[in-house]
Amino acid sequence: MRDTLMEQSELVLAHCIGCGCDDHHSCDTDAGKCTWIVVDWELNVGVCSACKAALVAWKQGARSAAAVQASRQQEQPPLG
Repeated sequence: MRDTLMEQSELVLAHCIGCGCDDHHSCDTDAGKCTWIVVDWELNVGVCSACKAALVAWKQGARSAAAVQASRQQEQPPLG
């Protein structure tokens, strides 16, 4: 029993690199609450079903929200 309690207290939440939702705070989508499309449990990050556009960045190696934002800025032409 003690091992189980210790394992539960050591759990770390995974966060979506697109929107920042986590295992306990999911997004509301047209289909209900979001689910994980892909998760890296070693880094505790993933892409939720509400952030399908972030899959492109994920496939390019992005494992943080900052990396996704940087890739989005590169895709957009400069203003002016």
